[in-house]
Amino acid sequence: MTAAAPRPRVFYGWVIVACAWLANFTTTSANPLVFSFFLFPMAETLGVRPSDLVWGITIRSVAGGLFAPYFGRIIDRHGSRWPGAISGVIMGATLIGFSSITNLWVLYALFFVSGLTGFSIFGGNVLTIVPPANWFVAKRGRAISISASGQLVGSAASAIAAAFFIERFGWQTAWAIFGVIAFLGVTPAYALFMRRRPEDIGLLPDGAAAPTAAEIAAETAKPAAVVQRANERYEFTVSEALRTPVLWLHVAAFTTMLTVISPFLLFRNHYWQELGFSPQLIAIGIALDPFTVAIMSIGMGVVAERVPIRYVGAFGGVWRLLGMLPLTLGATWPSSVLVHNFVWGIGSGTTSVFQTLMIPDYFGRGHQGAIRGAVTPVMVIVGSLGGPLGGYLLDAGMSYRMFFWGIFAAVALASASILLQTPPRPPPRLQAEADAHAARREDAESAGAGARDREG
Repeated sequence: MTAAAPRPRVFYGWVIVACAWLANFTTTSANPLVFSFFLFPMAETLGVRPSDLVWGITIRSVAGGLFAPYFGRIIDRHGSRWPGAISGVIMGATLIGFSSITNLWVLYALFFVSGLTGFSIFGGNVLTIVPPANWFVAKRGRAISISASGQLVGSAASAIAAAFFIERFGWQTAWAIFGVIAFLGVTPAYALFMRRRPEDIGLLPDGAAAPTAAEIAAETAKPAAVVQRANERYEFTVSEALRTPVLWLHVAAFTTMLTVISPFLLFRNHYWQELGFSPQLIAIGIALDPFTVAIMSIGMGVVAERVPIRYVGAFGGVWRLLGMLPLTLGATWPSSVLVHNFVWGIGSGTTSVFQTLMIPDYFGRGHQGAIRGAVTPVMVIVGSLGGPLGGYLLDAGMSYRMFFWGIFAAVALASASILLQTPPRPPPRLQAEADAHAARREDAESAGAGARDREG
């Protein structure tokens, strides 16, 4: 008998996770949290209002949303390798382009082009979400959480770096530095190491060995209740997923969150500045937020492998609400900046686990990029209006406390709806497969009982 080829000691899926982590880490400079440091210096230099610049974030999100359906299908079919490498070039070039703008419309155009990559767009970054989900099933929670932590740690590092670079060199040089970092962090890694799915190179998800005939028979005979993620046996198509109510409830909840959280992240800095808090304290607080998110997302990713993921998401919503209390209640003590960011980070890290796992866990691996791409336009286009709307409300004289209470109410409603987001039933096409699986299980159980009777 020929011995089976030994499995590699390190599963290649972890290389995929590392590539996604690095891409997330190095492309965070265009997200609202980091852009908030550029907002007022750029507005002063360009002679525009901060709310005018916020439209750049909106345009970027709209571009990502419009392109996401096509991008998702491309990645499902061809993988993330070359789309990711090209996107790294685009992202780096546009950030460098920010350093030399003198016209608001040129800035908007660059934001639009950078949005096509999907990097640092809430819910739209298929280039870093889909690959780990394709390579892992049993360990998907920790794999996606680890890769997503790159964006969180990157946001913290970029926030500190932005504050330093802007003060030391000016905002133009800061953008150029971030552009070089984005290119180096994405393009080489994706071009050299990224692969579509483990089956493409003769492996199985999670690094599992190919099952023997006896193991296949034993799995068939198992009760369905012992299968951790029942829907992993099924691959929903895009049209089948779009016909499930749970997907649209999910879209409504996270569109609401995106709409209100974007202006929250953009304008809380200015609120603290008006209270007289030092820029150094604000930068430390802002950095504490994503670091906490990163730690919590990894820990809760492991938890999500063992409990229904909707409970994880709702639990995170509670912590987000607790984290908002220092702002809604008008706390004026400086350490409230740190308290808010720490507690808010716990909630955001926990909720993000549900948001990234829901589509592959509920609808399978095969079409997850296309499914995510199909719903992303609704989420990011509607959600991207939150930043400009928040800016106009504050410009019109709305108090910060009323502003924060409105956001609090919206986050509470969206978080409560997560508990209702239960896994969908298989569509009719796949229900027949489920029935056949149950019939085979019953036949196996009957055959086992008959054999025991004959032995008796």
